Amino acid sequence: MTGDLAEVIAVWIAGQSRRHFEVVDLVRCATTNDPSLVGDPLSRDKIARALRALADDERIVLPKSPSAWDDRTHPPLPRWVRKRAAPEKPKPTRALRVWPEVLSAAAAIATRPDELDLLERVASWLRENPDPEPVPLEERALELFGDEKVLNVLLTKRLFTSGALTLELLACYQPPLLFPSQYVHGVGHPRLLVAENNATFQSLLVLARSLEPAGRPAVHLGWGIGNQFPVGVGAVRLLEPPPQALFYFGDLDVAGLRTAAQAAETAIELELPPLRPATTLYRWLLDHGERRPDRSSRGAVDVTALTDWLPEELRGEVERMLRGRTRIAQETLGLKALRAAPDLISDAVRVTPSSKAN
Repeated sequence: MTGDLAEVIAVWIAGQSRRHFEVVDLVRCATTNDPSLVGDPLSRDKIARALRALADDERIVLPKSPSAWDDRTHPPLPRWVRKRAAPEKPKPTRALRVWPEVLSAAAAIATRPDELDLLERVASWLRENPDPEPVPLEERALELFGDEKVLNVLLTKRLFTSGALTLELLACYQPPLLFPSQYVHGVGHPRLLVAENNATFQSLLVLARSLEPAGRPAVHLGWGIGNQFPVGVGAVRLLEPPPQALFYFGDLDVAGLRTAAQAAETAIELELPPLRPATTLYRWLLDHGERRPDRSSRGAVDVTALTDWLPEELRGEVERMLRGRTRIAQETLGLKALRAAPDLISDAVRVTPSSKAN
């Protein structure tokens, strides 16, 4: 009978979602299943032996503290019992994997299943594509994962942020933001002059097209789309004919010079020709422009870092202006002023010893 009673209690406990049970619940379960226990002088002994049998079989846990037992009547009964936790399923172990040398650094970091699955995909792709042509990362993501957006997410994860995996390894790249540009045929090797703002780009283009081809430089004129040029300068590689020298002209203020400095750094990283300041145009702004409050100058500003991109002949004057939190908008040099001094374009893209190449 003890075995039957123990099994009844065990089945009832197994069917409950909770793990902790008051003994009164177990007594109720036992008497419901076997009403003869009610009034039976041996019922307490039968229940005690059933609980002990379940504990010996490691199906329940009995309390260890004496205070958790009701010993007012013999035999003592626990005030509660606990369902023993189900044994953890052993985690599947992966067979020892020998990774390609180029993935060894990533393999040393990867521990999660999703990371190991990623390495498996990459290893398989490398094996099948020994000499891949570089493509935009969305195309490679679609090829590898069936989702063109996956790589943008993976770039924020540790296998990429640690440098163990790179876009170069996957033969792909972040497509640069294309900036509007127009090529004007002229004399000499092709150059590029980028204006920060659209109005100045338009005026430079109108003037350049109005000049005689024999008297104007061969130049791409571009619009840097405001502060977006640092992420767009890589599109210089797409220009035809390829420019041999790069020049930039923006607002003389904190925001404009920050954009220029960042774009110049990116050009160096991408191994492009150095991005030089259009010195003649900046000189014209300083000589003719009206200084107004600079709303982009907030908090502490590293003036020296911003002006280091400029040639030495302009730095002092620009530094004083920035420290005074004033600015000169590049639109000051509008179409009317450009028509009055048409040589400004040729002078702006002329490489001289004073042109600063970072």
